[in-house]
Amino acid sequence: MKFSHSLQFNAVPEWSSKYINYPSLKKIAYNLQRQYVQELNNKNLNEEANFTIDPNDPTNPVIVFINALNNEVDRINKFYNQKEDEILNEYTSVFHECLDFENEFPYDSNDVKIRNSLKKILNSLLPNYSDNQQQQQQQIDDISRSQQESSSHNLINSTHNNDNDNNIDNNIDHYNHDDVNSFVSPKLSATNTPLPFENNVNRSVEDIESLKLQKKKSFPTLFYDDDFHVTFLEALKVEKKPLITRVFTHLSELKSFIELNKIGFGKALKKFDKLLQTNIKSSYLLKLDEFYVFKTSTMDNLNNKISNIVKLYSIFTHNNINEAKLELGTNLREKVVFERNTVWRDMIGMERKSQAAYAKPEFIEESLISNKNPLVINLGASRKLIIPPIFYSISTFKILLITFITLILLKFSPFNDQQQKNCFAVLICSSLSWASEAIPLFTTSLLLPFLLVILKVLKNPETNEILEASEASKFICSAMWSPIILLLLGGFTLAAALSKYNLDKYACTFLLSKVQQRPAPILFSIMVVSTLVAAFVSNVAAPVLMYSVVQPILNTLNDSTINGKTVKNEFAQALVLGIALASSIAGMASPIASPQNVVALQFMDPQPNWIQWFAISIPVCTCCLILIFIVLMISFSFKDVTIVPIHQHSDNFNSKQYIVILISFITIVLWCLASVLEPWIGDMGQIALISMVTFYGTGILSQEDFNNYPWTIVILAMGGLALGKAVTVSGLLSTIAKLIQEQLKDAELFTILAVFGFIVLIMATFVSHTVAALIIIPLIAEIGRSLPDPHPNILVFCTSLICSCAMGLPTSGFPNVTAIGLTNNIGEKYLNVNTFIKIGVPTSIGCLVIVITVGYLCLKLIGFQ
Repeated sequence: MKFSHSLQFNAVPEWSSKYINYPSLKKIAYNLQRQYVQELNNKNLNEEANFTIDPNDPTNPVIVFINALNNEVDRINKFYNQKEDEILNEYTSVFHECLDFENEFPYDSNDVKIRNSLKKILNSLLPNYSDNQQQQQQQIDDISRSQQESSSHNLINSTHNNDNDNNIDNNIDHYNHDDVNSFVSPKLSATNTPLPFENNVNRSVEDIESLKLQKKKSFPTLFYDDDFHVTFLEALKVEKKPLITRVFTHLSELKSFIELNKIGFGKALKKFDKLLQTNIKSSYLLKLDEFYVFKTSTMDNLNNKISNIVKLYSIFTHNNINEAKLELGTNLREKVVFERNTVWRDMIGMERKSQAAYAKPEFIEESLISNKNPLVINLGASRKLIIPPIFYSISTFKILLITFITLILLKFSPFNDQQQKNCFAVLICSSLSWASEAIPLFTTSLLLPFLLVILKVLKNPETNEILEASEASKFICSAMWSPIILLLLGGFTLAAALSKYNLDKYACTFLLSKVQQRPAPILFSIMVVSTLVAAFVSNVAAPVLMYSVVQPILNTLNDSTINGKTVKNEFAQALVLGIALASSIAGMASPIASPQNVVALQFMDPQPNWIQWFAISIPVCTCCLILIFIVLMISFSFKDVTIVPIHQHSDNFNSKQYIVILISFITIVLWCLASVLEPWIGDMGQIALISMVTFYGTGILSQEDFNNYPWTIVILAMGGLALGKAVTVSGLLSTIAKLIQEQLKDAELFTILAVFGFIVLIMATFVSHTVAALIIIPLIAEIGRSLPDPHPNILVFCTSLICSCAMGLPTSGFPNVTAIGLTNNIGEKYLNVNTFIKIGVPTSIGCLVIVITVGYLCLKLIGFQ
């Protein structure tokens, strides 16, 4: 999690504006880097930058940044002094309140032990407590002595009193005569019978207690005074425990305030040193210790007071300090969770959104979302019909339209066979649903097996008999979980391991640090690195990674102002667009680079190994990258552009990183040799299983990593496999292929490839690449098999490559969606829709031509069928 997010989550909500303004300091550092980018480029690698002749010059970026830091320190120090006074007053008062409570609570001999324990704690924590306690004890002794004298005097007077009832009144809780008669049994009271004990001057205490017991037994009510007796400890818990807990929480928040701000200053100084290649962090942190809030004595004093509060709280845990710490810590955590739960969820949501691979692009204009207010129709006579928004939204309209079309096709169809008729209706239904995204893409995939079973679409591949519901369910579910899905999971595992241990970023910075720091070489190198990363990490994660790598360059590229209008920096646009287009092209680089490749493998027999795939993809990707680079160089101007060098990460590798490299290398080698190892291993899915077990079995990856897989893409691919199996076993593909073959019976393979390639490119431009592959690849495979000279693998392979060529719109794939949402430091987008159309459309057409020429030639050369 980024420090700015971590600071926001860990901050006390009421003090959120009082912490270090880390984003502002970061923005200052980036702006200073932009101003002095030329000086940074001219200095040697290990030389500290000198921006001005006079180091005390106010325009010196070091002085500017230090002044900003000083302002932050002064503000934080002032707030801390104010807040510390308030909390320390609470801290002092809690001890005096406990002392007053102990003095005022009625004396009970059963509470002596716990009272003494509290006195001992207060004696160790409060100054002058012993003197005050001796004075109070003297007062208590005087009061006790006077009470004893009064009691003796009453006892002597009682010997001269011959009234038995009056004796009882004077010695038993000062009850009067009527009260005594009311407490004895009703029978005795009614007959005025004398009390059952002798009138004796030397009546013993035991006789008095016996009378009390007699009175209790004869009292005709449910509750007695003793039932409401509260011990000293119970009363102390009720009144003072919440107060002690609150003071502990406030002291802990004060301590956290110091720690978070100190970390923030360290982070800001580290960022400044990195961006402007200085070394001011250590010296400024030493100066920071001079301020009261960051002094060691301040933290020691705070820790001491927290320890004292824990010691006072231990009165509730039988003087067990560890248990007191545990209880107070638990209360503190519960408070944090309760108060900041919403902030935490927001932070996690932002992190997952930025890292997760969604099947559905989030590029949706708010205007397309229907009004959230319900539709109210007046029926007259004060009656209204209220229609919730869900019933008249755009998505609901799409769903109803797709459902209507499906029902029509189930009744009226161009096919005679019932299974083919039903399968065609399901095919159109799923295609429209995927293309319109009326419901989430993976939801359509989950719906497919259900529709295929209840409509009795599936047939036995061997006997051509219609499968019953139970058999059809087993058949289609087994088709969804195939070795291709295992290969997809293996690719996600490899990407997770490389990303978790920053090996992908190490590789990127290593390659880019070796490149000449000029616009053209940097642009082409970044595009090549994007392609390499996407080949092994996927073209979904590659652009996110690359944008983080080139962020230092983007931060130094200033927009210009011409005639009062802001003109975006063209090299920044070219860089962002180049990464997006290169990542889209990289979808064809390897079998695990994109989901459409996984779909294509399912319809190729025999499946190509990685060496065969690279033999096709490397020439095609190289030509496409060169084409994109030329278009970008022609479309944008890179004059007067100065680039901040990208430095290689200097951290040493640890043992786990070496293990990840080794396992990844072995996995890729085994995938390349899959066809050779087929008699022993089976297929590439089993190799993927081996790598997954190794990564998770050794603890390199955890359960959380497994849960973070883009499961929506997995479900989407499984739905495509299910639909492909259904249209095959029902005979629908064979029938459609024959109809198309009659129209193209005299056409050459190259002509068929060109026609379908153009159709696929248009489809993949307006819907996602994966959806286009799911719809068209099963059909193109069957057409290839039905040709006089069958070449299904060539058509399927080229179709999957063409899907990656579609990049004319911001919604034409995950890399484009990522690029259109990228913003600079002040929140302005680098690209707009017109830029994608202007650059993306011609490059898409050019890449299509390269695939059906260079790709087709390579496939023929290696003997692909």
